[in-house]
Amino acid sequence: MVPQEDENLPLDAKRAANYKIIKNKGLTPHRSKEQRNPRVKRRKQYEKAKTKLKSFRSVAVDKKSLGAYGGEMTGIKTNLSRSIKF
Repeated sequence: MVPQEDENLPLDAKRAANYKIIKNKGLTPHRSKEQRNPRVKRRKQYEKAKTKLKSFRSVAVDKKSLGAYGGEMTGIKTNLSRSIKF
C-alpha cells in the first residue's frame, strides 16, 4: 500500500498521524519531563547515587573546597576541638 502524498502541505510541515499510527502506539505510562530527556534523567540519577554514597563511611565523595582550609572532607570538623582527659 502506497501512502498518499498531500499536495496542500508545505515541504517543511509535518503530517498528522493517521488512525493506524495512533492505535499502534498502544498503552504507554505517563512519563515526567525529566524522564523524557535522557541527559537530565542521567544527571538526576547521578545526584541520587552521590547522596547514597555519602551515607557510607568507606567511600569518599567529592566535595568542593571553598577557599580556606575547611578540615578533611571525610568528617573532621573545623569548629570542634577535643582533648584527651588523663
